[in-house]
Amino acid sequence: MALSEYWRVIRQRGWIIFLTAVIGAASALVFSMTQRPVYQSTIRLNVIGARPDLGLSQTLKNLLRNYAGQVRSYDTATLALRDMPEPLDLTPEGLLGKINVQAVESDLQLVIESEDYDGHTAEMIANQMADTFVWSIKQYNEKLDQRDRVNVFTSGPATPAHRIRPQKKLNTLAGGMLGGLSGFAVVLLLEWLDARLVRRPSDLRADTGLPVLAVVQASATGSSGRTGNMARAAGAWTIPLVGGLALGALLTSVIYLVF
Repeated sequence: MALSEYWRVIRQRGWIIFLTAVIGAASALVFSMTQRPVYQSTIRLNVIGARPDLGLSQTLKNLLRNYAGQVRSYDTATLALRDMPEPLDLTPEGLLGKINVQAVESDLQLVIESEDYDGHTAEMIANQMADTFVWSIKQYNEKLDQRDRVNVFTSGPATPAHRIRPQKKLNTLAGGMLGGLSGFAVVLLLEWLDARLVRRPSDLRADTGLPVLAVVQASATGSSGRTGNMARAAGAWTIPLVGGLALGALLTSVIYLVF
């Protein structure tokens, strides 16, 4: 395709890409503003052996994943709900759905992340889950020789809760990009449909290789011609509008649920 053809497409149909990008970004922003904020708090647990032994340190690395599973166990959640400073209307399963535990082997740490719609509740859950697990490890250590014990303690209180969702800027940018891509797809579709028709002298020359001696301009008159033009114009606007809104809402929904 010649460079002039690209310029023609941009001049005639570029507004579709711009419109769908704006609509996608706007719908993503509106969708994000309607979401309830989610806050996250983090607390770290150190896992240290009773003696500086290389074999014990390797054992600790192997234990970290097991400890992470214990933090996310039903029994730990039940004890944490029982000892929570403020009562929560949650089941153990519901509480476990609000936390995530990561084992950081390089630092011999467990990282507990708690999420909730209320920042104070997120901090309280993180602190209590850590305290409950530390208590359970101390109870287990009572049965072991002091040289074989594994000490678990917090690095400090849970971090102040911060909002992690919705991410308005990210959602708006992603909605605009996807809206623009949908508009680009619409432009390609329209150009493909128009490729079967001869609308310009250049189309005839390109298809047949023959010179064009004259052009007769056809004009549609009457109500049927005007109705057809209005229908085509409405169709050209409806596809980008609906596509931009639908794709923007879909993308922000995916981002909200995943991230």
